[in-house]
Amino acid sequence: MKTLMLGMTLGCALLIPAMSAAAMEIGHHHDSCNVSLNYDVTLTPQQMVVGEKGKEYYRIEMDHLYVDGKEVPLNAEQKQLLNQYHQRMAQQMPEVVGVVSDALSMANEAVTTALTPLLGDETGAKLNDMMGKLHERISKVVYHNGDTYFIGATDDTIDKAFDEEFSKQVEDLVMQSMGSIMVNIGKSMMDGEGDFSERMDAFGEKMDKLGEAIDQKMDARSDAIDKRADALCENFQQLQVIEGQLRKSVPALSAYPLISGRP
Repeated sequence: MKTLMLGMTLGCALLIPAMSAAAMEIGHHHDSCNVSLNYDVTLTPQQMVVGEKGKEYYRIEMDHLYVDGKEVPLNAEQKQLLNQYHQRMAQQMPEVVGVVSDALSMANEAVTTALTPLLGDETGAKLNDMMGKLHERISKVVYHNGDTYFIGATDDTIDKAFDEEFSKQVEDLVMQSMGSIMVNIGKSMMDGEGDFSERMDAFGEKMDKLGEAIDQKMDARSDAIDKRADALCENFQQLQVIEGQLRKSVPALSAYPLISGRP
């Protein structure tokens, strides 16, 4: 089981594989919040389906509950809990997809701004292409298609999206990027005025200014995403409490805890 959280890890040549993990994360991980989903969830206006590897564990249709393919009789109180659980999840799913999409968009812009000047046009173009492929693969894990929302939280779903072929492509690009960065760093240090120490200082100042420009450009967007992620995690914690009440009231659901973590 993989813990899914919303986060952002931007680090030079290792940034692309870091984004592969970061953009798949749901929730916001800090000292007071740690929640994760144990199964894949599909939501439509008519139903919510929970399962993995293409197998349905349980399904909610209005005030009807089906576990392992069989309808579970519910009393009025259980139906009320079920409806509350379903409605809260229906509120959460679009926000999860939106936060992941916005975080990925911001990361893509940050990567392009930060690394392209160091990579050169050819490697920079490959980086942009790889970010596009990353977006496509993340869209297999967390997506919105018409009135259908999907969150893939299981190892099987994530491993299919980020397979060995993609890992090899990332590895190749990282190696090529490192080479391009080192070449451009060398040129910057050799072509300037003054002695080697002065050129090193000048290059350092150039990188500092670039970093400050990126920070100024991204800070506001990052703070906004952090706040949404905090609210998202708090809502999942509240949803976990409702799920706990539902599972306690309906023993048929006891084997399938969807939300884990510290409420």
